[in-house]
Amino acid sequence: MRKDLAENIAKIYKCLAESSDWLWIREIARRTGLNHKTVSRLLDNYFSHFINERPMEQPFRVRLVKLKENVTLENIMTLAAIKEKFKEIL
Repeated sequence: MRKDLAENIAKIYKCLAESSDWLWIREIARRTGLNHKTVSRLLDNYFSHFINERPMEQPFRVRLVKLKENVTLENIMTLAAIKEKFKEIL
């Protein structure tokens, strides 16, 4: 796994773990210093099993996310490593 990918995943996890409230993608991007599209892509690819989502359609299309209970960085990194292995094989 690339070092920058692991660092970005750790930044997002830390941001979500520190917040006990729902956060939207742009707020996570501000807190982590990442681009909002990068945050959205990483949430879709590596955090999808570990977050609760609440889409809000009216008046803006905003996705609110919150980390599920008892999720650790180790869980997320394990899934990320497995996904990276499968990408190498295919």
